[in-house]
Amino acid sequence: MENELKSILAKFLKINKDQINDGTAIDSSVLQGSVLFHRMISRVNDLYNIEILNYSLIKTYKDLISEIDNLTS
Repeated sequence: MENELKSILAKFLKINKDQINDGTAIDSSVLQGSVLFHRMISRVNDLYNIEILNYSLIKTYKDLISEIDNLTS
């Protein structure tokens, strides 16, 4: 599912999914506002069938992966 996750993020970040790594910023500062960030998180929630609530903790791709791991383990 990592490939699908990167595809979702790439669409919102407007970059190639191959450019996404642990340090890639994915917070509202790079998404031109919090509305797009929340839409992106909603798609991630749907993909993993989870509910990410700690948005403020997610700044990078690595943060997102950690949060997904916490909710799916």
